[in-house]
Amino acid sequence: MLCEIARKLSADELSRIEALEQDLGLTIVAFSCRSLGLEREERLQRIMEELGPPLRVPPAEADESQLSIIREAEATLGVALVAVQA
Repeated sequence: MLCEIARKLSADELSRIEALEQDLGLTIVAFSCRSLGLEREERLQRIMEELGPPLRVPPAEADESQLSIIREAEATLGVALVAVQA
C-alpha cells in the first residue's frame, strides 16, 4: 500500500480538515492511500531504503472522543487522517 500526503483536496475538504484541527486542538495530516501490486510494492520499498531513514513525527495524544471524530471525518472525506505533534 502506498500512502502520500493528500494533494488533491477540494477547498471544502481542506476547510473541513482545518475546522477539525481547530475543534480538536490537534494538527492533522491527510493521506491518500492506494494498493499496489506485490512487484511494485517491493520496488517502492527498495527505493525508500535508498532514500534513507524516513522523517519521524510523533503521533498526537488523542482521546477516544477525538479519535471517533477523526474516524468519522475519514469516512466522509475518503482519506486517512493522522493527528501529529506539531
